[in-house]
Formats: sequence, structure tokens, C-alpha cells
Amino acid sequence: MLVALTLVPALAGHIPVGREGMLRRSINRAIEALQNGYAWLLSWLIKAPWLIIIIFIGGLAITAPQLLESKQIFLPRMDEGRVYVSITADRGTNVAYMNTLTEKIEKILAAEPEVETLFTTVGGHVFGRSQHESPNRASIKVQLKPKQQRSGISSQQWIEKMQKKVAKAQLAGVRIRMRSAGIRGISLNRSDDDFALRIKGPDLAVLEKIAGRVLEQLKEVKGLRNLQHSAETKNQEISIQVDRERAAGYGLSLADVGKAVRFALQGNNITDFIADDRSIDIMLRLNRDDIANPADIEEIILLNQNSQRVPVRLSDFAKVAIVPTPSAIMRDRQQRIVEVTASLIGDITLTEAIESADASLESLEVPKGYRIYEAGNLETLQEGRDVSRQLLGLALFLVFVMMAVQYESLRNPLVIILSVPFAIIGVTLGLEFTGLPLSMPVWLGMIMLAGIVVNNAIVLVEYIDIKRNQGLALIEAVIEAARLRIRPILMTTLTTVVGMLPLALALGEGSEMLQPLAVTIVSGLLFSTLVSLILVPSVYRILYSDS
Repeated sequence: MLVALTLVPALAGHIPVGREGMLRRSINRAIEALQNGYAWLLSWLIKAPWLIIIIFIGGLAITAPQLLESKQIFLPRMDEGRVYVSITADRGTNVAYMNTLTEKIEKILAAEPEVETLFTTVGGHVFGRSQHESPNRASIKVQLKPKQQRSGISSQQWIEKMQKKVAKAQLAGVRIRMRSAGIRGISLNRSDDDFALRIKGPDLAVLEKIAGRVLEQLKEVKGLRNLQHSAETKNQEISIQVDRERAAGYGLSLADVGKAVRFALQGNNITDFIADDRSIDIMLRLNRDDIANPADIEEIILLNQNSQRVPVRLSDFAKVAIVPTPSAIMRDRQQRIVEVTASLIGDITLTEAIESADASLESLEVPKGYRIYEAGNLETLQEGRDVSRQLLGLALFLVFVMMAVQYESLRNPLVIILSVPFAIIGVTLGLEFTGLPLSMPVWLGMIMLAGIVVNNAIVLVEYIDIKRNQGLALIEAVIEAARLRIRPILMTTLTTVVGMLPLALALGEGSEMLQPLAVTIVSGLLFSTLVSLILVPSVYRILYSDS
């Protein structure tokens, strides 16, 4: 605005006035013919203003519910070429053998021309500052080349191709899951997958059984891939069950037993060795060969705390065994849960997937005290939609207040603001034409439209007032102002639309995120031009018919 009020007039004053070229004359003649044709059409339409309003309201009544009931997602899927491969082998697999299996899969993936880099982790995974050790698990992070350099193949198509090639390798006892990595820093649930259900209840064993039955039911739902639940992965740990009464008979407490076992297995710093100016810790522990299995641990000797200190073996009052345990314990509101997750493939949205999953699980009987519920993705989606509606309402209110303050009247702002809701018709048509679902960028685009759409209506209404002040009658002033203002209205609209076309056409890497916003603005602005040129004159005539 500052440039338009200062620099533009200064530069315009230096433009020489000369003869118009052939191109300019041709454009002027075309615009003049358009102006005359538009004025003729408007002179007939303005005779039935209520009919025009009813037609537009009817269009809005049809398209608005269609927009709100269409496919809805939180954010568009971006193809950044990042693929996450999760590898799980049978329980008991050691790290060395797991590394051999992973190398075979690495060779299959690295042989593809679309692959740029691979990053492999064997023996667990690292998340932030936490590391989770699991010898039978590995992961490979694949970074594909930019989309233009992989012959237009998408990440999902590449995953489908690689799943077939990995299946041909026939790696026994290995489960391989591939998914396209989501947007960094944005997660709607605890997992990185798109779809998640939670099973809540008091007993972890019962939760695992229910989760297994849920997985079997969900295999029938189309659009779900990489089904798994959080209790599938088990760790092996050494369990020492102490008979407290017998231990007390030897004068030993649980703390004494724990301290002795920790000393034997992990060791303890008993002194240090000084070499020149360096201090080196000296650790004392049992030889690894002496504690190679649970039976060796049972042979650990402790000294009782009675008057006569005699050695006793750990097996005299405790049992040692290796037991499977969950790799992670998940809780929701202080109650244990098991989370069932899956990736979405194809055009299925989260809402459709959850509806299909609910229908599939209707026949599943759940014990009393246990419950299956959605993991919060729908709640996040609903919250985002509600916030967007509130922001859209606030934007319309602020625009109306600003115009009311400047006009010192409510009639002109009312004429102008009534043109905004009808842009939804254009937005709906644009999304239907491009096949894009309703998402947060679409809501953001509609919020932006609230401030953009009013510009054309302001230009038209302001010039109608000027013509009326010059002495023209109401209808003549409306027709003449509309005829003269069609050119700047088309210029401002077309420049904005052309500027948004690269985004609307999804040109370039990562453009999927902003494409819905651009399509919303382009389609909404194009239709709002029709609203400004046809509906606004009709509404103006009705509101000012008494003056």
C-alpha cells in the first residue's frame, strides 16, 4: 500500500504519452466490446434482482454441505522421497544374524536407480535422546532421488514395487514393513503411522489377545497396510523371583540380594589406578564366561547377615529365568493400553478408514472393563476444523467492522460482505475438479479469501456511489459503474490467479502442501468475480431502492 501511494504515482508521472500500438488498440477494442456486452446483460438482470439472489443462494445451499461432507484430512501427503523400512525377525535372533539379514535387504534396496542414500540401524532404534535395544529389530531410512529424477514414480509406487522384490527374496522369519515418512515434527498420535486404534484395560495379557483379534478383523479393511500392535515386540529379560521368607531366614533383604546381583553382573568401581596425572577406574565383576546362562546366575554366592556369616547360593532362596516382556508399556490416563496402527494407501482418508474399521469391529466381543477407541486423530482433525471455522468467522467480522468504520454506514459494508460466502461455491467446484480433499490448507485459503474477495466488491460499490453523487439515477449508476469497473476487476483477479497457477498446478518438489491453498484461492476468486459483477449490483439495488 505504501508503494502504491508513493512510488507508483511518481513513476506513472514519467511515462511518456505517445501513440498507441496495434496490440494496445486491439486489447482496448476487445475490452470495450466486453464492457458494452456486460452492460447490456446487466441491464436485463438487474430488473429481477431477487431472482439473481435466489439463484446464488440455491447454489450456495447445494455446494456448502457438499464441501463440508467431502473427504477430509488434516494435511496433504507430501512426497519428499523419504521411506522408512522396519525389519523384525523372530524372537531370539542375535544382532550378528540380524545384521546379515539387514544387509541382504539393503542390497535389494540399493540396487534401485531411484535410491539416493540409505541409513541403517540394527539392534533396536533411537528416538531423540532415548535408545531402545532389541537385537531382533532393524530399520532402514531410504532417501529417494527428487521426483523429477525417478521417472515420475511416487514414494507409494516405489514401496509397492519393493515389497514385491523383497517378497521374492523369501527371507524366512522376517517381517518387513515399508511406509512413506510423514511430515517432520507433525504427528497426530504416538506412532508415526496414519491410522491408530487403542485398546484399554487392566490386564496386559488380555489386551494382547484383543489386539490380535483386532488385527485379524482389520485385515479385511481395504486401504490399510502394515498392520501391527504395540505389544508385538517382546524383549527377553532375566527374572529373579526371591522367596522372601527363606531370604529373611538367611538375614538377607531384597535390597541385599539386588545389590549383590548387580555387583556380580554389572560390576562396581572398587578403587582407581593413578598413572602419571591420569586416574583410571578399576571395576570388579564376575567373568562373563561364569555367567553365560541363568543357571550360572543361580550359582552366585552371597554371605548371609546372621551371626555366623556363611556363604549361600542364590538358588537356595530364588529362581532365575528368562521371560519375555513388552518392549514398551503404553498408558493413557494412567491405564494400560495397546495401540493398533496401520498405514493408509490409495485415496482412502483417515475418516473413511476409521468408519470402515468401526464397521469391521462391530461383531468383535470385548470383555467387560476393556474398550476399543480411536487414538485421537479424529479429535485433532475436528479441533483443527473448529479452530478454522472460528478464524474464518473472526476474519469476516473484522473485515465488516473495518468497512463499517470507513463508510460510517452499515449498508455498503453489508453489500460487500454478502459477496464473500458465495466464494464457497467456487471453492467446492475447484476441489471437485482437482479431486483434492478438504484439509487445513483449504481452510487457510478460505480465511485468506475473506480479505481478498471484498476488494472487487469495494471497487464496484465505491464507484456506484461516485456515479450517484454525480446525479445519475440508481439503476443507471449501477450499470455505468459496473461497465467501467469490469476492466480493473478482471485485471486484479487475473493477476492473482496467474500468480497462483504454479502452486495450483503442483509444480516443483513438496508443492503438495500448498496446492490446496492455491486451488482454493484461484477457484474462489474466479467465482467471486462473477459474484461481484452480477450479485453485488442486484443486492445494491435492493438495499438502496428506497433512496
